[in-house]
Amino acid sequence: MHSNGNPIDLDLLSTAPLLDGLNASRVAQLARHGWTVRHPRAARVLSRGDSLDGLFVVLSGKLKIFMLSCSGDERVIRLMQGGDSFGEAIMFNRIPSPVFVDTLAPTELAYLPAQVISETLQSNPRFVSTMLKSMSALMTGLITDLETCCLQSARQRTVGYLLREAENAPPPYIEVQLPAAKATIASTLNLSAETFSRELHRLHDQGTIEISRRTIYIRDRDGLLKELDPGSP
Repeated sequence: MHSNGNPIDLDLLSTAPLLDGLNASRVAQLARHGWTVRHPRAARVLSRGDSLDGLFVVLSGKLKIFMLSCSGDERVIRLMQGGDSFGEAIMFNRIPSPVFVDTLAPTELAYLPAQVISETLQSNPRFVSTMLKSMSALMTGLITDLETCCLQSARQRTVGYLLREAENAPPPYIEVQLPAAKATIASTLNLSAETFSRELHRLHDQGTIEISRRTIYIRDRDGLLKELDPGSP
């Protein structure tokens, strides 16, 4: 990808967890060698088969990483927002992209070329550690996703998602903001939109949650936990 000459907002780039191991001067150096890419909503950022000689950091906006079945059905693998990064495995392994990446909202990305990433890794062990942790976390998430889809019911997948999203919210009334349309969330759980909506309304009917468009209020956390482990007292 050739530079478009658009400078990177250093303040936004500095907040990316991937760059936690770097001091301000190192982040500024990365920014000087990279550039900003902007996309409107519903734009294709990366197609299956594309190559990358760098990686992307999301400065603002929302995106989805997904695959398509032979029949054209979409399976969303990951949702991304400000601070997230993608393209590392494609860049390091020099392989064609196995996935598609589309925007879900107007999005601003920082593109960091492979050469400057490689030079920074060689000169900064903390950056190596942070990069390894980031990629390991992604792999762990994919394994957890596989386990969830293979071993849990639709109800358990829905409940597990709500509890994960609510982990950092204060009790007693926990508010979960869905980061994308329900159909997109359902795809990350390997559920149809109809099944996900049905499970949400069942939980609403039994009083464990309340639903207001993309906002879900958790009213009975213990009740949700029991749904994950039906054998618990």
